[in-house]
Amino acid sequence: MSDLHDAISLETVDTLKKNYSTFFGVKPKQIRKAWLVKELFEGLSDRSFLRAYLKKLPDLELTFVRECVFNYHGLVDRSRFKAKYGKFPEKPSRYSFVSYHELAECFEPFFYPFDRYGPAHIPGELIFTLKQLVNEPEPYILSPCTLPEPLPEHNVLFERERSVMSELHSLLVLFQGKQVKVSEKTGAPSSATLKKVSKEIHEYYQEPCDQADGMEFIATYGWLRLLGNSKYSKQSKSTLVPARKIDKSSADTIKDMWDQWVCNSTHDEFRRINKIKGQNGKGKRFFTDVRERRHVIIESLKECKGKSWVSFDDFSRYMFITGACLEVTTEPEYLYIYGSDYGEFYSGSWDKLEARYLRCFLVEYAATLGLIDVVMAPPNSDDSYYDDYGDMECLSRYDGLRYFRLTSLGEYALGLTGHYKSQESSPSKTPMSIHRQGRIVFDKNPTSWEQRFLSLYADQGKGNVWNLSRKKIMEALQVGGSVDELQTFLQDREDQPFLPEDCESILKQTKANLDGVKIQSEALVISCKNQEIVELIINDKVLSKWCQRLGNLQIVLPKSKEKQLRENLNAMGIGCH
Repeated sequence: MSDLHDAISLETVDTLKKNYSTFFGVKPKQIRKAWLVKELFEGLSDRSFLRAYLKKLPDLELTFVRECVFNYHGLVDRSRFKAKYGKFPEKPSRYSFVSYHELAECFEPFFYPFDRYGPAHIPGELIFTLKQLVNEPEPYILSPCTLPEPLPEHNVLFERERSVMSELHSLLVLFQGKQVKVSEKTGAPSSATLKKVSKEIHEYYQEPCDQADGMEFIATYGWLRLLGNSKYSKQSKSTLVPARKIDKSSADTIKDMWDQWVCNSTHDEFRRINKIKGQNGKGKRFFTDVRERRHVIIESLKECKGKSWVSFDDFSRYMFITGACLEVTTEPEYLYIYGSDYGEFYSGSWDKLEARYLRCFLVEYAATLGLIDVVMAPPNSDDSYYDDYGDMECLSRYDGLRYFRLTSLGEYALGLTGHYKSQESSPSKTPMSIHRQGRIVFDKNPTSWEQRFLSLYADQGKGNVWNLSRKKIMEALQVGGSVDELQTFLQDREDQPFLPEDCESILKQTKANLDGVKIQSEALVISCKNQEIVELIINDKVLSKWCQRLGNLQIVLPKSKEKQLRENLNAMGIGCH
């Protein structure tokens, strides 16, 4: 049986009579349902008659048919069509106070319910026929834009790709020093940790704001979540520490961290929009798989032309119009602001849910890893959020995203290129002179990037003076830093063709001594009651293989030999507790 015939059969006689008059242009000769169904089915199956009917439709109405057939799966998608074309072909209400308008009458012969209570749609058989008669709509293209010059007031450009490598090294040094404390249960960083780590990060905002709590720690929080989720760290009680030595390039490390985050199902970025309540109540079960959401966004990001700026509003609109399957929750009515007694707050519209999630994902995670550069403004600077229930001026700390561009690192991390060619570390190279003992003097104030990079390997003195530090160089090398990278940085800014001999010596020695000591196992230190017991242990035929003196009355031995130690002491008549 034809699905078109079945769908027509579900309609009432009154509706079928109206559809007959609209489609054939005359009143039906009979009002029996079987006759009406048969006539409409035959008329809608007749390509020549259908082609003539379509030719009579105005341009906007014909465009709507094309969109329904090719892009909307036969359904009516009023919001997407209006977003793309600016208006919608509808039948105006006779009453000015009625805001809802019905679909124009010329479409009614095409639309029938899935079942007696289902939404109206164009049946599959009719879709197939219509595709032979109308052209596919032009694809909606995401167009790049040019940044305003100068940028509007309070808008700031952040070139995240230029900062991410030095930030990664700085954070790994903190991990190495066991200075990063997090919640033992949730892994979330404490306020003290956020303040400490933020000193190593280029943040978007320097001052807190009551309207956007936590806005001064956006990149810091993102880094800690991304690193904490990666294979390069592990949690030891309430401390994050390195899990393995990094033997990859910084770009490959970033790519690994990104891939691991995308596949992580524990943390949902939408939870970071904490002014939206109801996420942990009944509504929790209706949230969609966060991994699927991320992949949908990534597929749209791949459509961005590398190194070309895109307005966030245009990108969000592009995803909406092209039907990106980005859905935060299937039941948005469980979400609210202030208190649940205010009633339903969320209608589930794209701007209220998906666009909010999209901002958080791009700013706190993609931009943090340098996959995109961003232009940020204060979150409450453009009235992008209007609060119906109170005086809230913005909904989240991420509302300030205005523009972004996909970087070379982003193209590599997303798999658009097979290798990463780094941009020049700094757009300008501040001249310097290098003196004995690794003393560096810049001719003028170095750029912020140069300061950030050099701080990984040197201590800053007064003014524009820096001193190479063996300690910092070694710390940086242990978390993926490079002596060659440092040497290139210095030589590019020094007029002399060679570095001073003692400076060369510092670099060669630290590089040679990188693996100078290897920690193999833990040791056990025991304290003896008197010198006589020390001599018995040291001279014992078995224990002497492992034991060494440590001071007058102490002995050190491998921790793995504790059991043999106790057994031999017991045999010697010496107690151990």
